[in-house]
Amino acid sequence: MVGAKSTILANVQIGDNVVIGAGSVVTKDIPNNSVAAGNPARVICSIDDYIAKYKKRISEDNLLGREYTPLALNEEKKERIKTLCKHGFCYMKSENYDKINQ
Repeated sequence: MVGAKSTILANVQIGDNVVIGAGSVVTKDIPNNSVAAGNPARVICSIDDYIAKYKKRISEDNLLGREYTPLALNEEKKERIKTLCKHGFCYMKSENYDKINQ
């Protein structure tokens, strides 16, 4: 996945299973299974470390269900999102959430 407004220079290879942070300038090859960001982009951590870090932050209190999709938002749901984001992070269950968290 490549974040918004990132620049990848010519002849640079991006490996499989990689996250490039938004606004990054990728000047060198990025290996498989890594997370990179910055200008110039550098590898920050492995994808496994990245996932583990964020799994620790997710709880039932800050995890939003699929009923929070943009087309289904009402004022009550918007206020819950604002409250959660004001005090930290909130996350939305992906289609693969149950498979990933077995």
